[in-house]
Amino acid sequence: MSTTATLDTPLVSLEAGTEASVPLHIRNDGEIVEEYRLRVMGPSGSWTEVVPGVVSLFPGQNTTASVEFRPPRSSEVPAGEFPYAVQVLPTEHPEEAVAPEGVLQLLPFHQTTAELMPRQSQGCFGGLHRVAVDNYGNVPITVALAGSDPGDLLNISFREPTLTIAPGIVEFARVQVRVRSTIWRGMPAMHPFAVTVKPMDAPPVVLDGTHLQEPVLPRWIVKALLMLVLFVLVLVALGFALFLLQSPGEVRSPSAVPGSVAPAGQTPAGPDRR
Repeated sequence: MSTTATLDTPLVSLEAGTEASVPLHIRNDGEIVEEYRLRVMGPSGSWTEVVPGVVSLFPGQNTTASVEFRPPRSSEVPAGEFPYAVQVLPTEHPEEAVAPEGVLQLLPFHQTTAELMPRQSQGCFGGLHRVAVDNYGNVPITVALAGSDPGDLLNISFREPTLTIAPGIVEFARVQVRVRSTIWRGMPAMHPFAVTVKPMDAPPVVLDGTHLQEPVLPRWIVKALLMLVLFVLVLVALGFALFLLQSPGEVRSPSAVPGSVAPAGQTPAGPDRR
């Protein structure tokens, strides 16, 4: 074979978002001047290139190119091993192409964000929230959820106390906030609390929230009841006054009225002539 090509190292490890390069040694053992086209093959081809991409060598001459890796810091490129090959294709004798192989080991990274929705709830006995957890890293993560409040006045529970999230995915957990004591009437009370999202291999994310506890009997109901009682008392007083004003008059018998006429068939009584 008139062409030989070797990688300086078959294995390279790097973190996502950084760069690395591996020397590629090429030699022309043929008898003519040869031009070589260099191309990376494999899943890392979209963020790997050979510089320069074309070289020309006289017989017996050798040169060195550079295989450069630039993996993005993205959840779309998972951590792990990426086998690759560099094709060295002679222009004059393409049947003598060679392709030395290597492995790129992409190291894991973690990037977790979280959001509490809504930030504030309100109610007499408690409220509902949701926690959205985004995994922007390149490996699956498992997070544990916990809640706390400074006054220990709330009971915070989770329907999904742990979440396992694949790279590039968002998962949701429901949060139930309940008050430990009831306010029957009076002023509302504001209760701050915190939800901690703790990945197993990364720093925790702390989310602040508040719950506005409302009284069971709001102040306007008490005022409305007082006004209703006052209105009923006014109606009773008005009814009693009308009753006094409409008392019935004296009723007289017709025979007691002077000059009245006796009914037909009845003779008026005359004077006693005894």
